[in-house]
Amino acid sequence: MKLDDIHTLPLIARGGQADIYDYGNGKVIRVPRRPQDYDRIRYEHKVYLPLSGSTVAAPKVYELIEVNGAPSIIMERILGISMIDQIKKQPQLIRREAVDLANMHLGLLKVNAEAFMTNSKDQAKYCIGKSGSLAEDTKQVLLDSLGHLPGGNFLCHGDFHPGNILHSNGKDYIIDWSGATKGDIVYDVAHTYILLRVVPRAPGVSLLMHGIQKLLGKVMARIYLKTIMKSISIDPDRLSRWVLIKAAERTYYGLPSEMKRLHTFINKYARTISVGTTKEDFYKLI
Repeated sequence: MKLDDIHTLPLIARGGQADIYDYGNGKVIRVPRRPQDYDRIRYEHKVYLPLSGSTVAAPKVYELIEVNGAPSIIMERILGISMIDQIKKQPQLIRREAVDLANMHLGLLKVNAEAFMTNSKDQAKYCIGKSGSLAEDTKQVLLDSLGHLPGGNFLCHGDFHPGNILHSNGKDYIIDWSGATKGDIVYDVAHTYILLRVVPRAPGVSLLMHGIQKLLGKVMARIYLKTIMKSISIDPDRLSRWVLIKAAERTYYGLPSEMKRLHTFINKYARTISVGTTKEDFYKLI
């Protein structure tokens, strides 16, 4: 099936990789903006299918169609408010929302991934190798560290942050599964932490609002991580290594607004990972 003019449909939201349009009858259509994200959308459609019959709270997915040559997903429309918008409306709730975010993630990290899903270590190796902005010697240091990190078969969302949590009718839904992988649970925790600290500036977000988001993200990151670490034992050194790996990954596919901070962080800490990181040191990393 093809849809030749997406602009006849109402635009609901703009994400980092895709635009969301109202498709009618309780459905939306997710359309990637960049050709380099087409394969991610096809993969996301494949990921969503088994989620429908699992314990994971995710929107139902219907079909994959073509919009002006771009593969696009038709899925259930969840009428609600994102966690990030809820925090912007009621910033006094930030502690509660950060704890809720951590508890949702803890539940998700108990789920086994599907066999077809991308291996997180393979993805990290590919992205770091393809990054055009990392120095070759830095790449080698990071890849050597990656080789010593554990793998796993747990479901990793790949983009778990408040903007991808929707509150609707007393239920929380997790959206945007294009980056889902299978691997070490710490891999996904590290990515959430770095997203909360770096806070990429999404299209349409003003400089003022982005500044507010960064302040809120810093507070959320600490509460989120402390809640996670109360429930599962995570070695700070292992976590710091994964944070560096995820930061390096994002230099390949992340948004322009986050690149300067990612590179500052990577250049400062990449050569210290062989020393080891204490819990106290970790909180100073970003």
